[in-house]
Amino acid sequence: MRAPRWSLLALACIVSGSVGLAQVGRGGTRWFAPLADAQRTSWVRVDDKISVAALSRPGFAEQWQARLGRAAGVSGGFGQGVTASGVTLFVPMSVVTGAGDRVYGLDNDNGFVVWERAIDLEEAATLPACAGAVTAAATRIVPLDASATANPLARPAGPPGVGYRTQLGRPGEGAPVDVVRRQAQAAARPATPPGSAVAAGSPTAGTPSAGVPAASSAAASTPATTTDRPPGFIPGAPPPPSPPTGALARPSGVVYVIARDGRLRVLGLTSGKDLQRPARFLPRGARWTAPVAVDTTLYAATTGACGGTPDAVWAIDLDSDAKPVVSWPTNGGPVAGPVAVTSDGRLLVAVGAGTVNGDGKANAIVALDPKTLAVTDWFTRPDADFATGPSVFRQGDREIVAAATRDGRVVLLDAASLGGADHATSLATSIPLAGKGASVTRDAIALWQQDATTQILVPVSGPLATAVPRTNGLAARGSIVALAVRETSGTLALEPVWTSGPLTAPATPLIVNGVVFALGTGAPARADVAATGATLHAFDGITGKRLWSSGQTMSGRASTGSLWSGLGQVYVGTESGTLHVFGVDDERYAIPRRR
Repeated sequence: MRAPRWSLLALACIVSGSVGLAQVGRGGTRWFAPLADAQRTSWVRVDDKISVAALSRPGFAEQWQARLGRAAGVSGGFGQGVTASGVTLFVPMSVVTGAGDRVYGLDNDNGFVVWERAIDLEEAATLPACAGAVTAAATRIVPLDASATANPLARPAGPPGVGYRTQLGRPGEGAPVDVVRRQAQAAARPATPPGSAVAAGSPTAGTPSAGVPAASSAAASTPATTTDRPPGFIPGAPPPPSPPTGALARPSGVVYVIARDGRLRVLGLTSGKDLQRPARFLPRGARWTAPVAVDTTLYAATTGACGGTPDAVWAIDLDSDAKPVVSWPTNGGPVAGPVAVTSDGRLLVAVGAGTVNGDGKANAIVALDPKTLAVTDWFTRPDADFATGPSVFRQGDREIVAAATRDGRVVLLDAASLGGADHATSLATSIPLAGKGASVTRDAIALWQQDATTQILVPVSGPLATAVPRTNGLAARGSIVALAVRETSGTLALEPVWTSGPLTAPATPLIVNGVVFALGTGAPARADVAATGATLHAFDGITGKRLWSSGQTMSGRASTGSLWSGLGQVYVGTESGTLHVFGVDDERYAIPRRR
């Protein structure tokens, strides 16, 4: 019996080692937040499957598609997904928000629904009609240095992990009992430990100040923080085993989701279950832009005035049991797109045209303190009707902020001194990219860098201005314009270098390892024009040469903002509730391929 026993032990060791190597070695970089990173670049810096060379030869195609929500009778679009690989044995996952207040945990390899969660809303019947569904993607905590999209083995801020253990039960049986018990115990913990004191005058757990949020000029309480954190602390995650218990223990991980009732959910990656009690964050019925979590604070902006919600930026302290919330209202124009974060942690928010009250802001880029949301700097100019949120990049020894106006001008600012001494001086401004009747209708640009050259990609809906080159043909209904940032003796300039050609209602593009993916989201039928489905194109980011197109693969229109990448694949969600995934055939198909 000794020989068989040793054989079984050896086999177990081989399997365990193979599992670890397979999971850790699976190609591609992670996408931990909407628009990829805290700088809002939509740029995946490296990827071992997607490249200009790989897209120049056959083999890149739709890998699978999944119709989500069908069993529950739900149909509708999606937000961007976030990657959650390394959570379950064999299963690199994405977490995706969708219509019907649903969140899905998906197997990236074949679209299998690992878990599905319907968010329970507080007094759903009283929500304003304009609240719609979940209006933005989920997020995980992202580092300030954008390392998540530069390192194929990167994980979000938190414990480094010591290998993996499966959290999946047999089909139809749900999660293993010990996993459910552990998560239920975490969810049942009180928000404030018994006997602990809440500072006098501090807000109740997760509750914003009553009424309209306090302006930045008013004193704003700094969110409470916990100083005695274990190494690799993740707010809301169950504590890791101490010490780690063997090679197949799992790293802790959570994903943060905001629901229509304004409450923040902390969901376990392995099952989608609440790991903490929902915390009040945004006003009920608010419509919000793509959130981002940095260190122990999560940020989001509200816009559209649904239910009387002001245009404002909001921050919630994830580390505090009380979950205090602070906010900054624009008291002027609408928030344009998501907030971005500089390398020193300051928030940047773009504000469109509007009527200013008091010390409010309009036609502006505003810098906010990361804790109090007090205004620390700003740029404003009467003709700067910003349509997109800011994106941040480094040019030499300077950190630069870029944002686009409604007529397609891209404005560059010095992050260290927005607008200079008069708060009205930019480093550079491009020519208007939008032609007659056209505009920038998406809420974000994209940018990337190669060989010391920065390119900014702007989606324009409608015809381009006559001064913009037509690299890939005329584009009456929309196009992506690539602008190169040129520097001469410290002076910056923006030069259009290529365009995508025709795209119907272009989305904010994304860049993976030098390949630009541009999505035409499609259009509904009109009296004289047939409906068009979504089409995804790939371009050489330097030359603008078209490398690949999805053709007629997608018959429906794409959801607004539902384009992301992760683990060597590109994802597109449609308004009909179908998720299409494109990539290169690889070792995933050792098992039968599922379409």
